[in-house]
Amino acid sequence: MNFKGTFYRDYEKLSAENVKLKDRILGYQEKNRELKQSLDRCRKSKEEMKASYEGQLAEKEAVIKELSNRLAHLEAVSRHDGTNTGIPTASTPIGKGKVIPNSRRSSGKKRGGQPGHEKHRLKAFDDDEVTEHVTHNPDDTCPFCGGAMADSGKAVSKDEYDVKINVVKRRHEYHIYQCAVCGAQVRQPIPRGLKEENQYGDNIQALALSLVNTGNVSINKVGTLVAGMTADGIRPSWGYISKLQGRAAKGLGKFMSDLKVAMIQRAILYWDDTVIMVNTARACLRFYGDEAISYYTAHEHKDMESLLEDNILPVLTSDNTVMHDHYKVNYNAAFSFRNIECNQHLQRDLQKNTDDTGHEWSDDLKKLISATIHERKESILSGQHEFQQEYIEKFKKEVRRILDDGWKEHEENPSGIYSKGFEETLLNRINEYGENYFKWVEDFALPTTDNLSERGLRGVKSHMKISGQFENVNTARYFATIKTYIETCRKNGVGELDALSHLSAGIPYTVAEILG
Repeated sequence: MNFKGTFYRDYEKLSAENVKLKDRILGYQEKNRELKQSLDRCRKSKEEMKASYEGQLAEKEAVIKELSNRLAHLEAVSRHDGTNTGIPTASTPIGKGKVIPNSRRSSGKKRGGQPGHEKHRLKAFDDDEVTEHVTHNPDDTCPFCGGAMADSGKAVSKDEYDVKINVVKRRHEYHIYQCAVCGAQVRQPIPRGLKEENQYGDNIQALALSLVNTGNVSINKVGTLVAGMTADGIRPSWGYISKLQGRAAKGLGKFMSDLKVAMIQRAILYWDDTVIMVNTARACLRFYGDEAISYYTAHEHKDMESLLEDNILPVLTSDNTVMHDHYKVNYNAAFSFRNIECNQHLQRDLQKNTDDTGHEWSDDLKKLISATIHERKESILSGQHEFQQEYIEKFKKEVRRILDDGWKEHEENPSGIYSKGFEETLLNRINEYGENYFKWVEDFALPTTDNLSERGLRGVKSHMKISGQFENVNTARYFATIKTYIETCRKNGVGELDALSHLSAGIPYTVAEILG
C-alpha cells in the first residue's frame, strides 16, 4: 500500500479545505465588521432620535407652560375692572356683574335714601325772588253744573326754575366832546374787546369757553350748539373759537404764575398725570392741587424733563407733603418734600392679587385698611385728633403679621409667572414704602388717598373720549390753562360763566380775589 501518496493527497485536500475555511472566516469577519458598523449607526441614530425627541418634548413643554401662563394672564385680566384695578368702570365688559368700588362693602341695604332720610326738594321762592308771574284761570263755566264762575280770591302757587336765552344786539356809542376853548375833541377810550366794527360780547365768549373746556364740546361743534341755543341768532365760526381759546389762555399768564406761588406754599399737595392724544401721538396732561387749587400743565412727553419744566416739585421743601400714586420719581434725590402714598390704589392692587392668586394675605390687608379708615372717620366725627398709641402699635403689628403670611403664601403656594411676579413686587413695595402708605394712621391731618387728583383728571379723560385729540401741544396747553382757572374758581365758589365773562373782558379774577 502506497502510504506516502495517500498522505500527500489527504494533505492537499486538507490544505484546500483550510484555505476555504480561512476565506469563510475572513468573510464572516467582514460581515461582522459590517454588522458592528450597522449596529453603531443604529445606536447613534437611536441616540439622535432620543435627543431630538427629548428636545421636541422640552420645547413642547415650554410652549405649554408659556401658553398656560398666558391663559392665566388673560383670565386675570378678564377679571380686572373698576373693582380691582385702575381700569375705568366704563370699561367693564358687558354682562359682567355690577362694579362696586374697593372701598365699599355691601351693607345689604337698598339703594337710595333710607327710611327716615329727609328728601331733598327745591324750596318755594320768597316773594321778592319771583321774576315772572303767570296766571292760570279756569273756564267761566262750571264743569259740574254749567253755572257762572267767580274768582274766590284764593290761589294755589307752584314755582319753577327756567332759563331764557335772548340774543342781545348791543350798540356802544362813544360820544365825542369838543373843548369850547381849545377845540380839542375827546371821547372815552374804546376797549380792546370792541376794536372791530362788530364782535361777540363777553357772555357769548364765556359760553363758548365753557362748552369747550367744561362741556367737552369739540371746537368745530361749538358754533352749531350755540346756534341751536339762540334760534340760529349766533353762530361763531370754528376759527373764531380756536382763536378764542388761545386769547383766553394768554390772558391768564399772571394768574398762572401767582397761583403757582400760592400752591407751592400749601402744606399738602396732590399730583397725578394722565395720557392725552396730541396729533395722533401720546402726550401728558398733569394735575397739581388741593381742595382749593387746581393747576394743570400739558407736555409732549411724560418724563423727568417735563416735571422739571413745571418747576413745582423741585421747589418744594421738607415742609411740604406730596400725595401720589406711587410715582417713584417722587423719591428722586433732587426732591426734598415728604411723600405719602395712595391707599385707594393700594387696595386695588391688593384686590387684584386676591383675584389672581386666591391668597388670603392681600384680602386681609385690604380689609384691615378699610376698617381702619372707617374707624378714623368715626374718630374724627367724634372730635378726636389722633388714635391712641396702643392702637397705632397694634395696627403696625397686624400689618407686619399679614406681610409675613403673604411671603409664606407666596413661597409655599406660588401662582403662575404673571401673578407671582405681581405679588412679589407688591409685597416688596409695601415692605419698602409701608411707612408712607400708612402715615395717615398716626396723623389725622393727612389724607388716605389721592382721589382728589383722580377727580381732577376725570374731566380730562371725558374730554378726550368726547372731543378726541388735541391738534398740537399748544392747544393742549391752552386747555390746561383755562381749566386751571375754571376749576380753581369753582372750588372757591366763583361761578364759571361769571369767571369766564371776566376773563373775556380782559379782567380775570385774581388769585387773591379767588382764594381770599
